[in-house]
Amino acid sequence: TRTTGSASSFPSTASGASSVEILRWTACKWGYRANVARAVAVVESWWRQSTLGDSGHSIGLMQVKCMKRGDPHRPACPMAERSTAFNTDYWGGFIRDCVDGKMKWLNTVEHGRRYRAGDLWGCVGVWYSGRWYIPPARHYIAKVKRTKRHHVWTTKAFAGG
Repeated sequence: TRTTGSASSFPSTASGASSVEILRWTACKWGYRANVARAVAVVESWWRQSTLGDSGHSIGLMQVKCMKRGDPHRPACPMAERSTAFNTDYWGGFIRDCVDGKMKWLNTVEHGRRYRAGDLWGCVGVWYSGRWYIPPARHYIAKVKRTKRHHVWTTKAFAGG
C-alpha cells in the first residue's frame, strides 16, 4: 500500500531541491519513469510552479485543478499552490490510484473505451480531461508522448524560457 507522506517528508524547493529532483522523486515514489513526469510538467506548465491555467482553476507544475469552488481537487489547495513537491506528489498519487484500478467510476461517465487498471497513458489522459480516452484525452496523451519522445526539457527552447 502506498501512502502520501507528510509535507515534511517532501523535497522542498526552499531547501534547494530543483524541479528536476522533485520530478525524479515523484516518479520514483509512485513507480513511474521520470520522463513521464517531466513530459507532463512541460505540457502542463513549462515547469513553472506559478503557472495558473484553465481560466484560473489549475495551479503549479502539474496543474492541480483546485483553485475555485467546485474544482475536483479543491482540498489539495493551498498546498498544491505553495509547494512544488506537494503539487507533483498529488499528481503522482492520482495517477497511481488510476493505474491501480481505483477509478472504476470512469466507466459510469462518458468514455472512449472501457477503463481498466494498468494503463498509464489512459490515466495521464484522465488527469487532463477527467474522462477515459475521450478525444481531448487522446489528444493530450499524444502531446505528452511527443514531448517525452523529444525530451523537450533538454532543449535550448525550454532552457530559454
